[in-house]
Amino acid sequence: MSLWREMMDVHAGLDERFRFVADAEAEFARHARRMQKSACSRIFVADLGGAVIGYVLAETQIRPPIYPAGRYGFISDLCVAERYRRRGAGRALVERALAWLRSEEVNAVELLAAERNPDAIAFWESLGFKPYLRLLRLDWPDEARTRIRFYLGRHNRDEHSKGLIP
Repeated sequence: MSLWREMMDVHAGLDERFRFVADAEAEFARHARRMQKSACSRIFVADLGGAVIGYVLAETQIRPPIYPAGRYGFISDLCVAERYRRRGAGRALVERALAWLRSEEVNAVELLAAERNPDAIAFWESLGFKPYLRLLRLDWPDEARTRIRFYLGRHNRDEHSKGLIP
């Protein structure tokens, strides 16, 4: 879990929107156990002298038949401990994940890279990944999250004055 936490701390330092719930590490551990048990996913680790220094999570997914990609691979996580970065461990992990995904006969491989992490984007592009879709996000301000209510039907000025409609 310390590698996952390291990766999340790096992202939080790059973008304040990377916030996590109190039990995020436990939830990630449950997710990793589910992936270990699934025939559609793999976790590959890099170790040095018995110590885990990196990991990659890969899985196969299927899009509805309206999309030409159909069965595709998805890399959800790649992390190498900071002191071992830029030594080839990340590339080796990804190459192993890609080999497995090829053996699963996927049509493409996708991943998400943080916009504010140019090193990660350069890494993925060096492996042949190219921009495809751009994830856009609208975050509600914290105070709005507690005020937003959805109403069906018509509303009138009285509802505004009573504070029912923000």
